[in-house]
Amino acid sequence: MNALARRLRKVAGSPLLAPLAARLICARLVRESGRFLLRQETRPSGVFRYRLRGSGATVALRHSVQDGATMAEVFHRRDYQPPAELAGALASPGRVLDLGANVGLFGIYAAHRWPEASIVGYEADPANAEVHEQTIAANGLQGRWRVERMAAGARDGEVELAAGRAMESFVVAPGTDPGVPTIKVPVHDVMAEIAAADLVKLDIEGGEWEILADERFRREPPAVLVLEYHPHLGPQGDPRGAVEHALTEAGLKIADIWHRPDGYGMVWAWRPQPGEDD
Repeated sequence: MNALARRLRKVAGSPLLAPLAARLICARLVRESGRFLLRQETRPSGVFRYRLRGSGATVALRHSVQDGATMAEVFHRRDYQPPAELAGALASPGRVLDLGANVGLFGIYAAHRWPEASIVGYEADPANAEVHEQTIAANGLQGRWRVERMAAGARDGEVELAAGRAMESFVVAPGTDPGVPTIKVPVHDVMAEIAAADLVKLDIEGGEWEILADERFRREPPAVLVLEYHPHLGPQGDPRGAVEHALTEAGLKIADIWHRPDGYGMVWAWRPQPGEDD
């Protein structure tokens, strides 16, 4: 990390400077930094394309709904950087499954980190999926990357979605009033795809609990899982403990990424390799 980046991280905790620091951090991730900063300030509607520093990959983003925050999670905080324990297991994954694919920022990260992998995303919010498809097309990756416009779950059916909220779109619990407009979206049973994947990214705003509780997950977990868990739709009291129980019941090892007192967190989990210590 260079000196400017270190300084930005130091000032990010100030209530007055945090918004500016966040915009500067995000702007430094793309080559068109000036245009990015201006649009973050003016919040124009529409979809805009940027080239990432380093890889040169193109990402499609909206400034009106702060897709930049998701970009910072992937490319600045590096939440999806695999731990050292997974160097062997993720040397060259063939099948990557992105559940809660949003606008495709994890997908473009995976596409460039593992250039031989095929990637399938599931995204229930139509507005997010539209941007996601633009990122795929802008990079010419239609041959090995696609997004399914539906929710991921442990059953086929339909759910009510509070959509149009960018990274915060969520499935509405039956019988509750979310206080915001909703739409009906299809749900696809992805349990067989989870079992067959070399890497699963799971971030579906509470929908993960249905998947983790399914007997098929315990019987055939993915080779490697990176999971963001949420208190929404989950067990009361200790979401982190519930996640650990579900993953260990499936025979997976766990490495924390981060955890917050309000019940949100991220973990890596994986099937132990032959000879790996317990």
